[in-house]
Amino acid sequence: MAGFSLRRYDHQAVASVVMSGAAVLSALALALLVFRNVDTTDFVIYYGRTRRLLVLIAGAATMLLGAAGFGLGLNSAGQRRNDRQQMSWLGFFTGAAVLCIAVVLMFIFMSRGEQVIVQSAR
Repeated sequence: MAGFSLRRYDHQAVASVVMSGAAVLSALALALLVFRNVDTTDFVIYYGRTRRLLVLIAGAATMLLGAAGFGLGLNSAGQRRNDRQQMSWLGFFTGAAVLCIAVVLMFIFMSRGEQVIVQSAR
């Protein structure tokens, strides 16, 4: 019996669902990082230096995982030799939704965020 190979469409369907599921978890972490310190009166997001880097890394990871799930689902959906069509479509639509959500969260963070500079007391 052959091992896992991305040349097979049914394995691409499984990988699509796994990647999209990881993207959902990463998107939840991204949302927590983005909306952690929000001033609701002016809708301003305050952040420090390290938090900006964390948001950028989480955003990139979410977009890469979502794009991988989207692409693998798109490639394997509709193929004759794929006996897991539902998994292909699930990975496709979940990856597309997470990719859109990640872009929106990054736009909100970049447009509404303000860096807080802490002065050291000497």
